[in-house]
Amino acid sequence: MATDDTILTEDSLRGRPDGLGIAVKIPWYRSLWLSSVSDIAVTLDGAPIPAESLRAELGDRSYRIEELAEQSETLWFLQDRLVIVVPQDEPPAAGDEVDVEVSMTVRLPYMQIAPGKYVTNHATNRRALAVR
Repeated sequence: MATDDTILTEDSLRGRPDGLGIAVKIPWYRSLWLSSVSDIAVTLDGAPIPAESLRAELGDRSYRIEELAEQSETLWFLQDRLVIVVPQDEPPAAGDEVDVEVSMTVRLPYMQIAPGKYVTNHATNRRALAVR
């Protein structure tokens, strides 16, 4: 199922005191465990952001990207937004436009194709977004 144009919405980009928050929709048509997220990549204005500097927030919990694989008890529901936190010393001001690209890969745990191997869905979405 193609979901690569639905990760970002018009109101995805938020300013934060420590940088930017990018609220993303799940790139699938069903809720998944957070441990299903196997990769997240972010590019802002053409500059890739190192994955080790990113954090992901779901509800009131915050995770390093590499910690997501351990979150097998946490469901990412369709109506929830995962916020990818991008630290910046000088974040853009409210109203500034930023070219945002987010790529995500999720494993589909109910579609096993071999022992320990699952169907994956890779989605990339790029949009010019105004900081809110």
